[in-house]
Amino acid sequence: MTAPVPNQPPRILFLARRYPPTIGGIQTHCHALYTRLVNQAQVHLVSLGRQSLLHLTWFLPYCFVVALWAVLFRRVDAVYFADGVSATLAPLLRPLGPARFITTVYGLEMTYKNPLARTLMHWGVRACDKVVVISEHSRRITEASGVPDTKLEIIYLGVEPLELTPDELAAVRARFAEEHGLRFGHERVLLLFGRQVPRKGMVEFLEKGMPLLDADIRLLICGPLGSETARLQALRREQSLEDRVVLLGPVPDDVLAMLRTSCDLFLMPNIHIPGDVEGFGQTQLECMYAGTPAVAFAVDALTESVREGGFLVDPEDYPAFVEQIHRFFALSPMERADLGRQCRTYVRREYAQEKIASQYMDLFTGKA
Repeated sequence: MTAPVPNQPPRILFLARRYPPTIGGIQTHCHALYTRLVNQAQVHLVSLGRQSLLHLTWFLPYCFVVALWAVLFRRVDAVYFADGVSATLAPLLRPLGPARFITTVYGLEMTYKNPLARTLMHWGVRACDKVVVISEHSRRITEASGVPDTKLEIIYLGVEPLELTPDELAAVRARFAEEHGLRFGHERVLLLFGRQVPRKGMVEFLEKGMPLLDADIRLLICGPLGSETARLQALRREQSLEDRVVLLGPVPDDVLAMLRTSCDLFLMPNIHIPGDVEGFGQTQLECMYAGTPAVAFAVDALTESVREGGFLVDPEDYPAFVEQIHRFFALSPMERADLGRQCRTYVRREYAQEKIASQYMDLFTGKA
């Protein structure tokens, strides 16, 4: 493998098939990493900001042409394949030059149900010099696919969500409270944010958790629409939860930042879905960053991320999940404030974006 020229910043080709303005954990990671790497290296970003998978039919060939030129003519020191899908290009590029190949595996791409897609992911990831995994759970999945342990490096996803100034927070909170008839600080309010897909367990929580909660507790559900959206809407009507459950769908960044700060608890009632794992999860950490504790089922990699300042409950034990919520509300104001400080300290210590970027730079430059 080649090393960067002394006294010159490393040259990195950054291939990201998920990037803002689309929304998701991978997009957040890629944007945060890129914006920090450009201060330390020469970075050429090739990104896709479209949601539909149909765009891969032109994006991956385009990435291949760009990477072929860069690797063959020694224009880069490292190529970063930002997920297992883009890493499928690695075996084709490997013979062309000495650049270091780095990829990040989130877990899901190694468990695709489609045998061809799964084989391509495994083939591509194994061709890389270093494979970043975002949790111990992802590490086990990746190692089981045939990637040698010596290639694996655990680097957690960084967390540094948008924070509002006190004046901005007050204004956004007042508008939201008026629109939805909520009184933050007076009512007990839970937040559930995430893509509305089966593994997030939203439907199951409405069916099995909401009936057990005190009747005055309200739940806000927001995030990108998905395959479970219609079921959530129907269940809310069937169980007469219109006054207790607010289905928001996607919300602007400033509203989400306000909710992370203003709600009492964040819920992550994930369920285990074969072939659709939660590689790590960022939404719970973003809420904890803002001082809002999380209650989560101990599923997939959530057992790693909710280590301090939150509560883990045995999977699908809804009575215990609800009881933990009630116990939180039974805490004194001082105890709840202490827990909020623990959340903030934990996340800012373990998941600082600058720390994550530094770990990646060590991989790109061959120091790790």
